[in-house]
Amino acid sequence: MCGVSEVSRPRRTQHERRTATVGKLVDATIAAIGEVGYQRATVQEICGRAGLSAGAMFRQFDTRLDLIVKTAEDAFGRQLDGFRAVMAHLDAQENALAAALRFLRQAQGSHLSHALREIYLAARSDTELRDRIAPIADRYYTDIVAALNESHVLDAFPEELRESLFFAMLHLFSGEAVVRCVYPRPDLDVSVLALVEDMLAVYAARGVPPES
Repeated sequence: MCGVSEVSRPRRTQHERRTATVGKLVDATIAAIGEVGYQRATVQEICGRAGLSAGAMFRQFDTRLDLIVKTAEDAFGRQLDGFRAVMAHLDAQENALAAALRFLRQAQGSHLSHALREIYLAARSDTELRDRIAPIADRYYTDIVAALNESHVLDAFPEELRESLFFAMLHLFSGEAVVRCVYPRPDLDVSVLALVEDMLAVYAARGVPPES
């Protein structure tokens, strides 16, 4: 006899089944690209990780590129959600700027960031990929800079330079995450972060942008 839970469990709608399948494919694509790289993240590799057949993937996406674009969009969205969550609680931190820097650095070492970097590198020589993810990236960076401004964590710096400061730190930690994969230096990681915090503190104390 079937249990009550089995009898009463509602059947998933077609939309729910599709959403679940797409979610598995996106998660598998992030993991595959982050671990074996963009080129080796084949349809077979992705579907194997997702526990799905290639046919199941092609029922949701016409091409591998369509799945990659959806993956990039979802990865941007997840990073933005994480960033907003951290920004919303900075007031509780003793040093809000230091906490924001540590989160930004940690985020750049995640599978999401590694996968996005691989996609970026592929887009350098793949015009179609670049054209399709560029507007997604534009919305993402617009939203993340807006969230940064709403957090007031950079209020000590000149308004016209806050976006530049964010991207300087983003590029610093992104490059660091790539190098540290083959050249781990935890001692330098500590000293670099301390140096960055000191530099920003000194700059903020000036209260005005440097003269050109």
